[in-house]
Amino acid sequence: MITQIWFDFGNVFIPVHPHLTQEALGQCGVQMKPEQFEVLAQEFERGEISTKEFFQALTASCKFLQSSRCTTRAWNALLGELNDHTLFLKKLAEDYSLALVSNTNVAHIDHIKQESGPFLWNTFTEKFDALFLSYEMGCRKPNTEYYDRVLEAMGALPEEVLFIDDTQANLDTAAEMGMHTWLFNTQDGDLERELPAVLTKLNERTASSAGM
Repeated sequence: MITQIWFDFGNVFIPVHPHLTQEALGQCGVQMKPEQFEVLAQEFERGEISTKEFFQALTASCKFLQSSRCTTRAWNALLGELNDHTLFLKKLAEDYSLALVSNTNVAHIDHIKQESGPFLWNTFTEKFDALFLSYEMGCRKPNTEYYDRVLEAMGALPEEVLFIDDTQANLDTAAEMGMHTWLFNTQDGDLERELPAVLTKLNERTASSAGM
């Protein structure tokens, strides 16, 4: 029986547009190779470097004389508007424990808080039993350490969890650990319309397997 739902953040509750950040970084004159940028971004998401160090590294790679404001705007160009699902989450929380599990960084979280405003941010995050943000945890999905720590903190068995993410690699590891998974992207689907049907099917399947 599903007792917990774990939600990714990006492309589940907030659209993300990596191409906009890449274009904006190019306009800033950032010359970092894609593999170097990926390493830097993952270090930032694990909290291994500070916001200042992250943007200093980006700015230092610019072929133009740029202020950090240019790279900051470019980095945050990734993010769309936070979708308001607070009433839907409140209803889900009557039957399930909810967790937000996200590979993210302090700069993006600060930007989302600012853009969405304190009321929406607070009412949204309060609907979750816990937030598991990679930069606070020191590890990222799909590292098994990340999932193990969330399972322990949430007091869950893998088979009790439905994990929703927009990245197949993150779901693959969770599935290997015994979790139920659903590949979802808010830019292609409707969370409030589709999730109840997914839950009904999963709960029917798990009840049947248990011989109920």
